[in-house]
Amino acid sequence: MALTNAFAGVEVFIRAARSGSFTAAAAHLGMTKSAAAKAVTQLERRLGVKLLHRTTRRLSLTPEGTAFLEQAEASLDQLRSAEDAARSRATTVRGVLRVDMPAAFGRRVAMPILIDILKSHPDLRLAASFSDRIIDPVEEGVDLCLRFGELPDRSDIVARRLGSQRLLICASPQYLATAGALLNLDDLQNHACVLGIRPGRPVAWRIIDEEGRTRIIEPPATHLVSDGEVVIDMALSGFGLCQMPQSLVQRPIDREELSIVLPERCQAETPLHALWPATRTMLPRVRVVVDEMVRRAEAGQL
Repeated sequence: MALTNAFAGVEVFIRAARSGSFTAAAAHLGMTKSAAAKAVTQLERRLGVKLLHRTTRRLSLTPEGTAFLEQAEASLDQLRSAEDAARSRATTVRGVLRVDMPAAFGRRVAMPILIDILKSHPDLRLAASFSDRIIDPVEEGVDLCLRFGELPDRSDIVARRLGSQRLLICASPQYLATAGALLNLDDLQNHACVLGIRPGRPVAWRIIDEEGRTRIIEPPATHLVSDGEVVIDMALSGFGLCQMPQSLVQRPIDREELSIVLPERCQAETPLHALWPATRTMLPRVRVVVDEMVRRAEAGQL
């Protein structure tokens, strides 16, 4: 049996099993749903076992599928590591860089940097995704993630700290003129707030209290939005207060489109990291982006 045929359908099966959907697996791999389903069916025929239970709502693993999934993922990781190790010996920055970024930071800060990198490396191609949810770069096959906040303690992910940013509570002058100024933290309970949501619950705010300690607070969840870009847009439109990293709101603050609220409480910071799978050798296309991000951070441009 040819090697290509032996591994046909394995990655589709892994994606379908992890997402519970042929539709999601097909979208990630750039193929049609019917082609994804057919690839797994052919894999099952070749192996002589049923790997997935199929219903109209969701896919689920059979006992044989569960056993095969664990071994298939380990084998695929080994193949990717071998491929990455070979490619890392090359000095040319080329190939497809799959990078996932928070929506607002990605569009407003990271993308201009990535565009400059693409201009300098014509053999590099970009596959960018924008997501405020915490994704698993190992499971989702992403080369690089940019993320704010504290990181989980995991041995299969490498993190490079790019710096930290103040978290500012802001609102539009029009909103404050109507709703009134805030004198202390207790006043937050009387105001509308636009909060992020991740995963499935409102994102708490970080502030510095009167004793200089970092505190986690839960302001009123008047509006819940899963996209940081939209959180800022809603604050600009007068729907309430928001808390965001300084780089994302500094421009509208400079334009007097947003005003900082309770500035003495807005001294808490959130770290910014670049993340990539530890199971893979660091590729030139990842290294060039991380190095440039570090350089920009040290120059105060993030």
